[in-house]
Amino acid sequence: MTEVIPQQKIVYNWKYQDLEGDSFVSFELKELSNEVLLMVTATVIEDFSDEIPEFKRESCVGGWNYFIKERLTTFLKSLK
Repeated sequence: MTEVIPQQKIVYNWKYQDLEGDSFVSFELKELSNEVLLMVTATVIEDFSDEIPEFKRESCVGGWNYFIKERLTTFLKSLK
């Protein structure tokens, strides 16, 4: 983690040991009326290799959709 603002923002330096590529991913919460907006932003410093299937855009989009739209949504509903 490179930055933390409690209940507002977390920034991670996202890279893998022994693999090229480096990025920062931030998770920010913004209050909007009766809702909370989650903003996820990735800033790529050094590209990750497209030769690795898990780093292809389609794979990354699928992974984020799974974790945020499915798993996080399920978790938050379980808290009600």
